[in-house]
Amino acid sequence: MNKSIRYIAAICVGMTATIIPVSCSDKSQADKGADTPMWLESDSVEAVQSRTAWDFRLTRSELLEAIQMQHPEVTDADIDTFIARHYVEAKDINGEQKFHRKSPRNLNLLNPAFSEPASRGGDVSAVRISHVDSILDYYRGKNPVGLKHAIKYRINIDVPYDAAIAGDTLRVWLPVPVASQRQSDIVIESSYPVEHILSDNRSVHNSIYLEQPAPAPGDTAHFEYVGSFVNSGEYFAPETILAQLKPYDKSSELYRKYTAMQAPHIVNLDSLARTIVGDETNPFKQSELVFDYITSNYPWAGAREYSTIECIPQYVLEEGHGDCGQVTLLYISLMRSLGVPARWESGWVVTPGATNLHDWAETYFEGIGWVPVDTSFGRYTGSDDPEVVNFFSHGIDSQRLAANKGIGSAFYPPKKFVRSETVDFQLGEVECSKGNLFYPAWNCHFEVISFEPIESQNK
Repeated sequence: MNKSIRYIAAICVGMTATIIPVSCSDKSQADKGADTPMWLESDSVEAVQSRTAWDFRLTRSELLEAIQMQHPEVTDADIDTFIARHYVEAKDINGEQKFHRKSPRNLNLLNPAFSEPASRGGDVSAVRISHVDSILDYYRGKNPVGLKHAIKYRINIDVPYDAAIAGDTLRVWLPVPVASQRQSDIVIESSYPVEHILSDNRSVHNSIYLEQPAPAPGDTAHFEYVGSFVNSGEYFAPETILAQLKPYDKSSELYRKYTAMQAPHIVNLDSLARTIVGDETNPFKQSELVFDYITSNYPWAGAREYSTIECIPQYVLEEGHGDCGQVTLLYISLMRSLGVPARWESGWVVTPGATNLHDWAETYFEGIGWVPVDTSFGRYTGSDDPEVVNFFSHGIDSQRLAANKGIGSAFYPPKKFVRSETVDFQLGEVECSKGNLFYPAWNCHFEVISFEPIESQNK
């Protein structure tokens, strides 16, 4: 998921990720101290315009210079070829051609002349494979502590002083694990400020709400909570799914809800979906075909701000690449187009030392229930175990914190202004009486305090 703050993650690329501290110059686009700096947003149209300009900040000469640092043979004329082939993204910003700030890196990921595009999951580390092995070994009766982890964590937001918010009150929402078939024993251990409000299933975005006065000059407003929960992996063997699969009850509320389109980012792609699955009518086999289509055709690349994209699945189809959330929305759109219920789930990967934002899906098969599907993790083709290779099209590891069961919904308590994350909710949200505080105005940090395997009875 694309997040524009000083902690920017190398997200959803099928490898162990790290969070990389970025220079505070990321905030230089904001006119710090002005009455209405770029990051203080009250109008959604203006917010999208300023975010687009912030995202597309590289001039043609700056892009060429950045590329030539690694590929000195590249010329200015080559840039037009890169644009045409969707290796880099360009936009007209106030009459000037500007390039997406991640274009230099994306060029290396997408241009086969520089590097063979890695298949999703094809170059995954041995550590990541071990996460899958532990789940499978539990189901094989070999590892009673392979399924679940007890996780304690801290998440905080720091908002530094700025004259534009002086004397105001800051309102903050932070993600909280949502109770589900894979998440239990959810506890808020402590919070600062102490007083807080939990959304408690009144939104698909599960949150804790905090507020306090904006900081004084030279100070920082600090918001945090410490939480704990138990996260469980899950695996559904294909032969079990196929044996227990039943026809859908198309009159049920669940079926109607999760096969409906949810514009602008869950849309009807019937023609493409039917092309992908051909004559196949079995919903599980359709899911496998859609999974393979996406993982084979849309490599990972750094994304632009979701709030600036009119229709994310269409964006993936047109640009030929996508990050984890983007290909998940494409998967959900294709499955719903086939009449197969599918929904969004997202939050964090909480592997110690490799915490990261992440998005995935769940697909409902009648007679089985909700089955996790992580399109972005792809096929682990480096393994010689077929169950490991195919794990993430019908399984999930135990190193997640899921805070969302849907996209683009209202918060509780309600937010007054445009959101920073208009689709998802992972880093948090901050606003004051004047508007939303967009990412460059604050810092988010996620820390795993403890991560312990716990024994569970084999199913």
